[in-house]
Amino acid sequence: MTEKQKEIYMIIDAYWNRYGFAPSIENIMKITNAKSKSNIHRIMVRLCELGYCKRIPNTARSIRPS
Repeated sequence: MTEKQKEIYMIIDAYWNRYGFAPSIENIMKITNAKSKSNIHRIMVRLCELGYCKRIPNTARSIRPS
């Protein structure tokens, strides 16, 4: 896991534990000062491929830590 992947995973995990649902891509962008939604999305997809997160089909904010 890269540093950026770890940072985003930790954000998702903390947000999930606090609110019970995942942060939006815009929330993650604001927290990390990222400028591109596509980069955040790409990292989130990769976290799912690596098995660190799961996607819930047909749901908004559908990523959750495994």
